[in-house]
Amino acid sequence: MSHPHLAFCPYLSMAEAIQFADWELGPLKAFENRWADQTFKAQSKLFLSKFVDQSGESIEAPTLLCRRGGLIDGALPAAEEVGALEAAISFAFLEENPRCTPTSRHHAWKVITADNTDLYFWPIDLDAGQVTVTTGLMVRTTSGGFRLSDPELVIRPRLDLHYMRGARTAHAGCLEAMYRTVVESFTAPGTRPAADRLRAAVGWFVKAWGNTATVHYPERLVFLKTGFEAITGTSQSWKSAQALRQLFEGLPNVSPQDSEQLIWSPREQPVHPRTFKIKGQQRTELITDLEVWFMTFADARNMIVHDGIAPDLNYTGANPAYSGPLVFTAEFLLRAAIKASLEGLGHPDLWRSPLSRAIRTGWAKMNASQTQPDS
Repeated sequence: MSHPHLAFCPYLSMAEAIQFADWELGPLKAFENRWADQTFKAQSKLFLSKFVDQSGESIEAPTLLCRRGGLIDGALPAAEEVGALEAAISFAFLEENPRCTPTSRHHAWKVITADNTDLYFWPIDLDAGQVTVTTGLMVRTTSGGFRLSDPELVIRPRLDLHYMRGARTAHAGCLEAMYRTVVESFTAPGTRPAADRLRAAVGWFVKAWGNTATVHYPERLVFLKTGFEAITGTSQSWKSAQALRQLFEGLPNVSPQDSEQLIWSPREQPVHPRTFKIKGQQRTELITDLEVWFMTFADARNMIVHDGIAPDLNYTGANPAYSGPLVFTAEFLLRAAIKASLEGLGHPDLWRSPLSRAIRTGWAKMNASQTQPDS
């Protein structure tokens, strides 16, 4: 194979490798002895050194992706695998971001954006050592004629790239669940509509987390509302709010720590009147704090899309758990809804807090050890 493909995330830094499904993801140094070909290894390392940060310094710790337990041989994954890997890696790492609230904006150094999780499959020319750099989509720009050894070959990041400090990690269970769900959706679309809807929701969630300053908060709010429409299966706002409430209410044994990850709490009761008309007749129903927030969020989206008005994007309601910028509450809630949807797709407990997951894992291990027969 004269042009094997290198799979990597140049702007994602990890301390150690993670195994999930058929894959391993981790720092370049973790794969030192995993190369099928020494020329491929040397040319790949030279190529990775051409990626620089905003100051022009070579990226110190790019992340590699390879088949689990195998050698890095440059075989290109199937298209559905590529799509699933992109969705899984982006969501699982973005999911680790702390929630942005009016009092936590100073923690921006802890946050990564979708740009940090960009996954590339780049052909490496082993014979001539040449490389071609292609950018853009609506207008494709190709720069060629470079050799990997050329000092002038430099691959610069986007201007808006947030170059994160320190290494990051992701939950292996989240990577596994997202990958398997999305690859199933790509491979057999229509077989499980919930998987298809989840795949679409993740796509809109990731778009909302791109760091470019040319996409403003009102546009990101539209992306996130579309993500909720995908995960709930409806574009009617009141139905989507109701479906989101039912999704959370269907989760088992939600602890106070879990509620911090969901924002929603099982203590919420339908106490807020919502008045509307059906066939000319006025009706009133009671809705929960979550539904009140969602209808405010949906109204903001409609004002942006239908009226061309930029509304107030800050929410203050009866329940302070939902207070704050609509965009950041929405992205956190959409994360929770996606993880809660994975519960129904055979991947339980990913919506729980890290503490709850650790306790449940510990109990499961203890119970398993007690049921083992004595040797």
